[in-house]
Amino acid sequence: MDLNWKHQHRRMDTSLKQKLDALEGSYASPRQSLNIIRTAIIPSLAYAFAVTPCSYPNLDKWDAMIGRVIKSKHSLWRSTLTAMIREDVHSVGLGAPSIYVEYHRRSAVALITSLEDPFERHQSVTVHLLTHQVAQLKALATTFLSTREGTSLPIKQKLNLHMRARQLACNHASKLHLALKGNSMFIDDLKPISEVTSARKPPPPTLATLISCITKPLMDLGITGFHDLTSANEKYIVSGKQLRNKYTRVFKSTS
Repeated sequence: MDLNWKHQHRRMDTSLKQKLDALEGSYASPRQSLNIIRTAIIPSLAYAFAVTPCSYPNLDKWDAMIGRVIKSKHSLWRSTLTAMIREDVHSVGLGAPSIYVEYHRRSAVALITSLEDPFERHQSVTVHLLTHQVAQLKALATTFLSTREGTSLPIKQKLNLHMRARQLACNHASKLHLALKGNSMFIDDLKPISEVTSARKPPPPTLATLISCITKPLMDLGITGFHDLTSANEKYIVSGKQLRNKYTRVFKSTS
């Protein structure tokens, strides 16, 4: 078992498409179609949301598939704004449900239910898992933000494997947070994780990260001060070739 969720996503795609095609070709009225989508089709897809990691493209695609059928049943143009069909009925909308909202709701319910489980052992295991997973992801995210190198893909993949941390991240994305006895939990820990997972490429370097990136390799060479980087008369900064000749042993060991 490699926790590769592509097979589950493919199965969910196929099942949703079959049900929506059958509904679109049926004689169900527009109101009946909305009720069927809300009470049968979406729950059949969403039962796995608490465990299965779903990316924004997955959720957006499923929302688009459902929206297409709703527009078709109501004889609306495909170019009709999605906001119109999602708007509440009392605000002159159709009140169509959203997969994106349902995914975050199910994740929040699963986490809160485990944290408030009547069995103390279940609560303890959930808290320890959540704390360990968040700490591990925070360390990776902090390192990524300090070095500003590579991509955030490994951290995103790690988040998919950490179910409790992923559920907490969904809460955070929905502007919700956990609180224990009036004190917020994990808010500061989630900030670097959210910053990394929402970025497609490393954030631009800052003065602090540039100083760290420059000084760390020099310290690894054994350079302790600015005098080690200047010429004998302390008028010029040594060139890269001179630096290599000065620390030949270090360069040989790393090459």
